[in-house]
Amino acid sequence: MNAALIPPQDLIPGTIVTVQMKGLFALVHHFALVTDKMGADGLPIVVANSSDTDGPGERSWSDFVQGRSYRSFYPSTLPPEVVLYNAYSMFGTRYNFFHWNCEHFANMCHGRPARSHQIRGGLAIAAVVGGIVMAVARA
Repeated sequence: MNAALIPPQDLIPGTIVTVQMKGLFALVHHFALVTDKMGADGLPIVVANSSDTDGPGERSWSDFVQGRSYRSFYPSTLPPEVVLYNAYSMFGTRYNFFHWNCEHFANMCHGRPARSHQIRGGLAIAAVVGGIVMAVARA
């Protein structure tokens, strides 16, 4: 589903929304869940697991998206109220870049394994680059 065609206020609660990070982490996407709450601006409140809040927390749509384009998808058959129950039950957990980041959180909310394909892909690339550097250094 291409979220650019769906206005944020029409997204189903529990939908995962991703935005591209800024700066050095431009290859990485930040994940959040649309809630059933609306902000004062008429846009949905999202729940994201981030270092800014040291764990899952609510953020306004505008604060999360920050003018960037977004993608959305609903990766499970769980009803929205179950996805949001799962999300809010994980408040109080602590953010960890490698073991409990925004992608781990979004997957767990949908009853999926707590995995981050971005972390796994990044570690694989780092291993390949490290191997090349070591091979060149030995030559």
